[in-house]
Amino acid sequence: MGSKTAPMFRCAALLAAGLACAAASGCTYIASARMWADSARPAGRFSTQDEQWVWDGEPVTFELQCDPGAVHFVVFGANGDETVVSVPHVEGRYRWTRAFHCGAEPRTLEVYATPFILRGKCDWVHDRTADAWHYYPGRTGKPDVQTAREQRIRLTVYRKTVRFRFEGRGGPPKQLTLALTKADGGRTDVAGSLRPGPGNPFDVTGPAEGVYTLAYTPTHEQVSRAGTTCAALRIRHADGSVERLEQDVDTP
Repeated sequence: MGSKTAPMFRCAALLAAGLACAAASGCTYIASARMWADSARPAGRFSTQDEQWVWDGEPVTFELQCDPGAVHFVVFGANGDETVVSVPHVEGRYRWTRAFHCGAEPRTLEVYATPFILRGKCDWVHDRTADAWHYYPGRTGKPDVQTAREQRIRLTVYRKTVRFRFEGRGGPPKQLTLALTKADGGRTDVAGSLRPGPGNPFDVTGPAEGVYTLAYTPTHEQVSRAGTTCAALRIRHADGSVERLEQDVDTP
């Protein structure tokens, strides 16, 4: 029993000494850390790439790996919006999942993660009403100690709109169906019409000189996580003929 527990006590003593030194100097880190995210690879595999891309609205899971025993909680954040994670997914690995959004133009932000050791109460306080964390150290308590360098991943949030142009044959089309097929074979069929309104997923304009333009912005569930997605529009025209138009949506 003694031989098994002795290394643990030695580690704890070294950690305590390192924390005292870090608290005194304010710039000495005693642990190593590494940040991962699952947006760069298909099938939810994690990557340590410094720059990653994610589709608008797609949940991304971040993970900070830190030396066991050198972390009580991790502060994850993006653009100042921070969250404290105090329960590890497994020993030394803390997870945070967040969905990010953008407009018509891509949005780039930096997601960061920092490990801390408690020295009294936690310096971050959770506002249950707003479901937000705020940095609020006490006046007399000892501040929490950062045990490793802050880790960052640069994340670009984006979306793409597919557009098709086609001529009406014998009048307005009778049926419009868009098939979105992922690289892994998963498929989503989206049906719509020429009529504008909240129930129509398509934005159709025209005819301008006999030509219609159809626009549709896929959701993150409808596109490949990485690679390409095939967007195929099936048009059943007024004269009974059927036309198929196709294009690829690139998802980096």
